Amino acid sequence: MPAILDCRSAAQEFLDWVSRELATLNFTPCLSTVLVKSHVNAGSLQYRDLIAKDAEKLGIKLQSLEVADQRELLKLIPRLNGDKKVTGIMVFYPIGGAVAEEDVMDLVSPFKDVEGLHSINLGYLIKFKRFLDQTRGVKCVVPATAKAVVKMLQRCEISLDGAFAAVVNNSMRVGKPLGLMLENLGATAVKCCDKTRPEDLEACVRRADIVVTAVPDPGFSLDSSWIKPGAAVVDISYQGNFDALSPKLKAAHATFPDNRIGQVTRAMILVNLVYCAQNPCLHSSTK
Repeated sequence: MPAILDCRSAAQEFLDWVSRELATLNFTPCLSTVLVKSHVNAGSLQYRDLIAKDAEKLGIKLQSLEVADQRELLKLIPRLNGDKKVTGIMVFYPIGGAVAEEDVMDLVSPFKDVEGLHSINLGYLIKFKRFLDQTRGVKCVVPATAKAVVKMLQRCEISLDGAFAAVVNNSMRVGKPLGLMLENLGATAVKCCDKTRPEDLEACVRRADIVVTAVPDPGFSLDSSWIKPGAAVVDISYQGNFDALSPKLKAAHATFPDNRIGQVTRAMILVNLVYCAQNPCLHSSTK
């Protein structure tokens, strides 16, 4: 049986950090979440509601907004960007519509981008830039899910330097930024996707010291026997991409269905909200 990657206790540690940092601010941050009803799914609804609960416990203001479709979303985002009371903006994808999601991500102000998906924030990740202003301690915002995975691996003292990592996801929200983060920390990262041939996917997973899977298809699963002995396995998917209880699984560390990475991702959203609140550019940009 693999050792549990204890996401629950890790999330609480980060939420405790958020609580301490909030006490140093001279205002209460406000997070605006936006759900597009034309493309709502169970995962997004649960994610939104759990973030709301986390924010409430910490005393963070939260606007839980819903729009009918992408057209309404494109009208709402500029208003939120210009609203001085709003510290962070989080849009739940997918959203559908004629405008590509990557372009919608760039409409959110980079100073309020708690998801770290704006091209400016992703550019900092590519350059491995950690601070916007190191003297003031103003940190760069990076994608929350990818950061959650890296923090969990580091917390369990899983070596990234020289490791071979297979990331079974190639999205802008998970796979692409996670690959960059792992590479920045010395790992070799290979990203697989729905276009990857099955035999290549199996070969990458069998070789990997670290396997991260985030495939949203309920019909997708990884064979537990592919995971090599001693590897670490992180399952980000909503429905589960592998059987953590399988006797065939010889991993050293793994996430389990009742202790998933999502709670750490939610904590990272609020960590990023603090970073936004600490950035003096946010306040000057909304005047």
